[in-house]
Amino acid sequence: PVLDAEIGGAVSRNPYLGFKVKGPKAGDKVVVNWVDNKGDKNSAEATIG
Repeated sequence: PVLDAEIGGAVSRNPYLGFKVKGPKAGDKVVVNWVDNKGDKNSAEATIG
């Protein structure tokens, strides 16, 4: 994983997490998957422009 975090109760309801990746090219996809503290899963993806 590029980013792995365990966030506790002192973090806001909708935290902003930022990270950088080296070497992406136009057309590459970035996919983010997450699991919340209740076990709900989701994902999002974006294409580098």
